[in-house]
Amino acid sequence: MQLDKKGILWFLLITFAPTIVATLVLWIRGFSLAGEPSIIAQYVITGAMFFPGVAAFIVRKYISREGFADAGLKFGSWKSYLNVYLIIPAVFLLVYLMTGIFVGRPDFTLVLFFQKYALEVPLAALSIIIGVTLASLTVAPLINSIPAFGEEFGWRGYLLPKLLPLGKIKALFLSGFIWGLWHIPFILFLGMHYGNNRFLGAVLFTVLVMLLGVYIGYLRLRSGSVILASFIHGVFNAQFFGIWGLIFPQINPLFGGMTGLIGIFALSLVAVWVTSNIMLNKA
Repeated sequence: MQLDKKGILWFLLITFAPTIVATLVLWIRGFSLAGEPSIIAQYVITGAMFFPGVAAFIVRKYISREGFADAGLKFGSWKSYLNVYLIIPAVFLLVYLMTGIFVGRPDFTLVLFFQKYALEVPLAALSIIIGVTLASLTVAPLINSIPAFGEEFGWRGYLLPKLLPLGKIKALFLSGFIWGLWHIPFILFLGMHYGNNRFLGAVLFTVLVMLLGVYIGYLRLRSGSVILASFIHGVFNAQFFGIWGLIFPQINPLFGGMTGLIGIFALSLVAVWVTSNIMLNKA
């Protein structure tokens, strides 16, 4: 089985070109995500999250004309969804426990968060924490799964299977790396997540996303479901943009939280687990 170089190149072109143009236009117009709450970043990139899916649709339908039989458009086992629902919040809990120990203490009063963005605390801190936490575990994963499908239909529904001739492990890491590169314009031009630490932030986030992509891609291949991949992505984003940013508002994003070295360490453990399973023929 050979690489479909034509299809891959067209997919990457149609995915990356509008992303770069859109972020450049926002940058030229003076828009910046530096110093804004992380949830604003999610609003900004929601539309762009459909670029990979649209690119995959165009390539499958009009360029390669291969159709959608192998795109993973099936639900898969509900047990996989339950495992993801438990594992990802557990990884975030580990990351922020380590962040609290090594980088900075949490602020359960939420005063620091609202002071940082010059806002008034609208409710009692405990009510906000409980409400946001419940939302991040219930409705937010489902809502986030919708734009996440826009990405996953491209990255894991098209690109990952196309790279499998390289071998499963190489395909997982390379597709995850390319996914990470796709986020770089948001960081370099708009300061997403890292503010003024744009270049080092771009490197760290590329590694972080690559490792996450290994996990999502592994479960997509094992289940055959790009819908499961979208749910994984949705659960991750629900946690990423959830309560943790409120109670850890002033940590250095290069070191603490999911964007920093601690987050990379935690996802490295997951990637090692994935790689080990594949090498032991448990995939």
